[in-house]
Amino acid sequence: MPRRRSAAEILRSVPPRDRARLRRLDLNLDDPADAELFVQGVRVADEAIAEEARRDAERS
Repeated sequence: MPRRRSAAEILRSVPPRDRARLRRLDLNLDDPADAELFVQGVRVADEAIAEEARRDAERS
């Protein structure tokens, strides 16, 4: 199972261009509430990807 990334690591990985795109969608990663929501979404996506990889490995 892959290690869980820290919130800071997730937020640092978002390039400035993507941060600007998110701001246009009214999601400001400098706002703590928005950043928490974004990090939670990334973690859910990470878990779903890991689960899919586990299922694929079991089928092989």
